[in-house]
Amino acid sequence: MNRVFLLALSFLFFNCNQEKPTKPNFISFKLEKDSIKVIAKNYYLFPIHFKIENLNTDSIQVVNTREKSETEILALPSNQFDSIKILNTFKFKGEYGIYNLKDYDSNYNYALPFKDGYTSELIQGYTSDFTHKGAYSQYSLDFGMAIGDTITASRGGRVVRVEVSHNMQGDTVEFNKYGNYIMVYHTDGTFSQYVHLKQNGNLVALGDSVAQGQPIALSGFTGWTTMPHLHLAVYKPGKNGLESIKIIMDSVPAERFKIWQKFKQ
Repeated sequence: MNRVFLLALSFLFFNCNQEKPTKPNFISFKLEKDSIKVIAKNYYLFPIHFKIENLNTDSIQVVNTREKSETEILALPSNQFDSIKILNTFKFKGEYGIYNLKDYDSNYNYALPFKDGYTSELIQGYTSDFTHKGAYSQYSLDFGMAIGDTITASRGGRVVRVEVSHNMQGDTVEFNKYGNYIMVYHTDGTFSQYVHLKQNGNLVALGDSVAQGQPIALSGFTGWTTMPHLHLAVYKPGKNGLESIKIIMDSVPAERFKIWQKFKQ
């Protein structure tokens, strides 16, 4: 019924008052002629953008990087900077996708996320006062599904995140971190996320390519929710992280969907 906070891209950084600040594990330094360069490594199966904030001027530079790549994100004169001064002067942060993505397929027709013949009711739609609010969650859809029912891909893409280790559920925000989910990256730079999955309920693995309509997971009752269901949202990278976006589903703008409306695939 609510989102899962995405993992591991809000990297832990340093206190600039430390004499020996800790180097983030995704960057390295390279001396080349008269320069010291900062190299950022993208470990993921999708693009990441790195933000470099100058703590002295409050200016921010953004560098997009490809999946599984190493990219030079900063170069400074070596007679003025060493690695410690760099870490005390700049803050580095990595976030999902291509920064502030504008050019994505807003007319794509997403499929209902269940198998042929399956009937479901919408239990929460766009911009509800309950949990679908704020940039991250406002354009999310909750479909009623029983534990163990098959979820299918609403759109094809690459599986880039899989978390299915949890078996806990509760009705307070503290249980948010226990929501099992699968995330799929699409060719236009957007992501879709399927949440509240059954423990070990993935039918696909990290790195798999999936087609629209392909079974990908089993519905569950995990995380922050009061009833078994599937929470589905599509995201684009914005200026401040992922933002949910409006979609067309089953040839209808999903903003027209009504609470308790029945859907049959």
